[in-house]
Amino acid sequence: MPSYVELREEHEQLWSTMYIRPERKCLKKNNPIFSRGIPAQAQEVRGVAQLWPAEPRKISFHVLICAAVFMVGCSEPPEIEPRLQPPLVRVAIAQEAQASERSFTGVVAARVLSELGFRVDGKVTQRFVDVGQRVKRGQILMRLDPEDLHLALTSRLGDETAARARYLQAKADEARRRGLAKTGAVSAQEYDQVVAILRSSQAQFDAAQAQVNVARNATQYAELKADTDGVIVATQAEPGQVVAAGQTVIQLAKDGPREAAISLPETLRPALGSQASATLYGSSASMPAVLRELSDAADPATRTFAARYVLPKDQPAPLGATVTIRLKIPSHATQPRVIVPIGALQDRGKGSGVWVIDPQSKVRLRHIVIDAVNIETAEIHGDLQPGEQVVALGAHLIHEGEQVRIGESLAVLP
Repeated sequence: MPSYVELREEHEQLWSTMYIRPERKCLKKNNPIFSRGIPAQAQEVRGVAQLWPAEPRKISFHVLICAAVFMVGCSEPPEIEPRLQPPLVRVAIAQEAQASERSFTGVVAARVLSELGFRVDGKVTQRFVDVGQRVKRGQILMRLDPEDLHLALTSRLGDETAARARYLQAKADEARRRGLAKTGAVSAQEYDQVVAILRSSQAQFDAAQAQVNVARNATQYAELKADTDGVIVATQAEPGQVVAAGQTVIQLAKDGPREAAISLPETLRPALGSQASATLYGSSASMPAVLRELSDAADPATRTFAARYVLPKDQPAPLGATVTIRLKIPSHATQPRVIVPIGALQDRGKGSGVWVIDPQSKVRLRHIVIDAVNIETAEIHGDLQPGEQVVALGAHLIHEGEQVRIGESLAVLP
């Protein structure tokens, strides 16, 4: 006959499998478990189940509850339809724009640059100056061969002598005929002819004298002299070269204030007298510059306008040196100018605008005016203040008043 311990173990195994109370199943009459022999002391108790501890039932119930909670806690949350989620956007903080500045590179030039040449034709025999040399007013720069000029002067002097002789002869004839005309020895017509010859010879004599003066001056033009103090910028003729009258042979930069010669685009026309800063190549020091001249005619090749900025007199600026002019672009907008990413700009047919995110994560379209566009950013002004959040990426996917999900922020470099 099975012992009490064996019966108990068999009962616990069956009960743990069924998870029901033993009083309802195991203690019924004619149960095969208790049809076997049970010690007498166990039968005296009401219900064999009362001799067994209730902990197995309580432990199993608690295990079921914990398992259910664990299964619920570890289960994945229900998926939301992606099309029903708010759009995901990336934002940027609108930055206040600094004063715009643009740089243009040019060269240092003299305000007055004279292109000197001989006033007569001839062959260059001597050059007395070199490039970069300082010269004084009246200093000889070049000289032509004067032989031909002296020969021309001799010829003009001969013409003057012949004209003088004819004039004196005509003058004597007129004096004699005038007395005869008074006595009636010659007719009035003959006397008039003598007077005409006198006047013609006098005019020829005056012309001959003028030609002599021109030829005499030409001999002086054989020497090219500096008409002012300055620096030789270029020499374009050498000894032995035949040059024509008026041909440039020397460039002379007059002493005085130096200027920065630059070219400005057609979109930028500062006012005459406006200030700028100039920096020579290789120097970190800047100097003030004042706009003196701005051309009204664009260069046909580059479509730019020539501009001249006057540099200070006390600042050394070698001619031809590279100089950079920095201009501050004035703002004509009454609202503050801000910088936003270029991806924030939107135009849906009603003007340019940007999406601004309110505290409820909803977007509102603000109309703006574009001042300048760079590679990654845009400078704007309008209904937008520095520090406000604007949609930088994903702006084309949202609509007015729509709620959005905010992703990472983009940095905006002013």
